[in-house]
Amino acid sequence: MDSVMYIEKVEEELYQLKKKDQTIGTFKLIEFAGDIGKLEQLQVADHISPGRVLEVFEVIQSFVEEEGFAELHVESHSQTLDFLLQHQQFKLDDVEKSLWIFTVNHK
Repeated sequence: MDSVMYIEKVEEELYQLKKKDQTIGTFKLIEFAGDIGKLEQLQVADHISPGRVLEVFEVIQSFVEEEGFAELHVESHSQTLDFLLQHQQFKLDDVEKSLWIFTVNHK
């Protein structure tokens, strides 16, 4: 069975993506206006497959929901990321800045 990916806070705004106590990626989550988070500097290990990147986003989206954020903002720098963000229910908010926004649905 595949082990679960999880997030660990390293320092203010810096987080690690982990699996089996091994770091597989890092990212920054910058907080704006109390309930808006901006994902920056997401990096994953070279061995992470494109399919796993979807899982990475799912884990991050669940995390921001648990942390009480209302929105998650991401600036895209590639068509590949645009496609992935669209697949993950992000909406293109600002074409010029390539700003995508995921609105958290609190249950």
